Amino acid sequence: MLDPDQARVVAHGSGPAVVLAGAGAGKTRCTTERARRRLLEDGVPAEAMVLLTFTNKAAGEMRERLAARLNGAVPPPWIGTFHSFGSRLLRTHGEAIGVPPNATLMDAEDSRRMLDTLLAGPFSDPERRRRALSLQEALSAAGLDLTDDADLEPARDLCDAAGFGPVAAARLLQRLRRYDREKRQAAMLDFADLILLPARLLRRDPALCARLTGALRDITVDEAQDTDGAQFRLLRLLTPQDRTVVLVGDDDQAIYEWRHARPQNLRDFIAAEAPAVYRLERNYRSAPAIVTGGVALVRHNLERLEKHPYAVRPAAEETVRLRLWGDAEGMAEGVAATLQDALDAGTPADELAVLYRKNRLARPLEAALLRRGLPYRVKAGMDLLAHADVRMMLAAGRLAANRRDMRALARLADLVPGLGARGVGRLLDAGGDPLAQGGRLSPKGAAGVADLARAIDALSRQGPAGLESWCLQTPLVRDWLERRIRAAAGGRKAEAPAVERGWRPVRARLAAIQRAMQRRLQGLPAASGDAERWSAALEIAATGTEEAEPESGRITLSTIHGAKGLEWGRVHLFGFSEGLLPMARDGVVENLAEERRLAYVAVTRARDALMLHHADRVDTGDGQGVRSVAVSPFVEEIRRGQPVVEEDRRPGAELPADAGATDWLAAMRAGLGSP
Repeated sequence: MLDPDQARVVAHGSGPAVVLAGAGAGKTRCTTERARRRLLEDGVPAEAMVLLTFTNKAAGEMRERLAARLNGAVPPPWIGTFHSFGSRLLRTHGEAIGVPPNATLMDAEDSRRMLDTLLAGPFSDPERRRRALSLQEALSAAGLDLTDDADLEPARDLCDAAGFGPVAAARLLQRLRRYDREKRQAAMLDFADLILLPARLLRRDPALCARLTGALRDITVDEAQDTDGAQFRLLRLLTPQDRTVVLVGDDDQAIYEWRHARPQNLRDFIAAEAPAVYRLERNYRSAPAIVTGGVALVRHNLERLEKHPYAVRPAAEETVRLRLWGDAEGMAEGVAATLQDALDAGTPADELAVLYRKNRLARPLEAALLRRGLPYRVKAGMDLLAHADVRMMLAAGRLAANRRDMRALARLADLVPGLGARGVGRLLDAGGDPLAQGGRLSPKGAAGVADLARAIDALSRQGPAGLESWCLQTPLVRDWLERRIRAAAGGRKAEAPAVERGWRPVRARLAAIQRAMQRRLQGLPAASGDAERWSAALEIAATGTEEAEPESGRITLSTIHGAKGLEWGRVHLFGFSEGLLPMARDGVVENLAEERRLAYVAVTRARDALMLHHADRVDTGDGQGVRSVAVSPFVEEIRRGQPVVEEDRRPGAELPADAGATDWLAAMRAGLGSP
């Protein structure tokens, strides 16, 4: 049953529209119901509809919901991320701009290293080079194509604003154009290419652009507040002839400006297109106290699209609580004790979450949970891709898909005795398939390259569905993993139980990557070829693994950014303190409005109960070590709409009458400095 506001969204036909959907307002249901109605009632062909999301998890959920509602009556439309859509365009039409179907996607570290090498000549100072790398990210996020003369002037303006004068800017832009050429020669892509290159393709091929926009009749963009300049430029190129683009989002939940998202895109679209504007203001998720407190907080931002969220569900707990602790360890003990009480009272572990601003805050918390034997998981997301074993796994997949991927070969060289950086250079200099050039090396290196070639051939035959098992069963990879695990466990003398303990997280990481790949592979047509399957699977290198992470039976620990789009019954905000929320660098809050939106997102993850935690002394990660901090000023902003009950759990404070036994014990331990 749709409420009146949702019904108006679902009834929207052709023409531009903006749906301002607050937290817990049922936007996914509206989006899928509207897609169903357009397909079944308006007769829009499935191939003429595109639904763009920001995570593969969101795309998968939307795909499942819509498939269930369509019940086989018509085929489903294409649903996926901007980057998946761009990848699809490049696989189909990319050869027109030098991108073959088997082009492979570099991970973030490989692309950074490649750029760093190219920029080292004109920018020998490491700090200057770091700024140049940041500027390259900004140029890409703005959608500026440095091979297009029309984009050079705005690119120079960005360089000037970043402190790069005319000479430095010219050198930088020259090296970035070289970076583009070398990627094309090696059939490699970076994450930004999945947006920039489809836009280049459509600009350079007006006939193709006209065919696409003529065939498309309906585009919906979920989480539109998180689009950056490049995505918005691509969307403009794809706009159907009748201008039916529906942006669904909430600028109050825009928390990615630090990575160049432009919530301003929503306002620009409204100004340029004069769309129908719908507001979904009923919050079906959270108790009234949580909604009221969150709204009071975010309304302190002046530049926002006006909306008035309100709760429609009955109260489960009519308070927002703030607990005060002496230090981070005491706070961790107290939170762990409260979580244990909740579990003992019958609350399922997966209904409990602890959110924090920085990953470093999880360290004392994990220690406290381990001491109690409480089940938990740290939501890894992109962090999983930082592990060397995962990067090696993905490099193997990339080389199986594209023998010219020089960065993947450079990483896999660690598997081959006698093959160093110089040897890799000789293999690449010969041209063609580098793994067929072992004769240019020493006998030892040649034998190792032959082993690697046979292993990669086997992986090519298995395809991406067999990547995990290939890693664990191929001697070259298995032996490399074993050496790393033994080194971490104490070297050659490491005992078997210690080695087995070291294997467990490795196997878990590789399995998580494989699960994420399987999700992508399941969304492909049955007739997809090898290149398409590898391309879809290897998108994991840039989009994270949130959809592969098991959530049942464990308490969730997560950064606030990682919690976006999720919800739990009871949420603890760990470190609700000045310097963390809002986060400050050298005492300066760089973007107060975004920090406030981040706090709003954290607050609205809770359905029934919200508890804020502050410690007087904590390491905020600013290089000053443990120091005294004040309670977050956001507490007072919440109080303007909702009472906040303070509970002082610092050493020497009188405990409240309703403190549980484990809470009392935690406070005593914190006061005595006991572990």
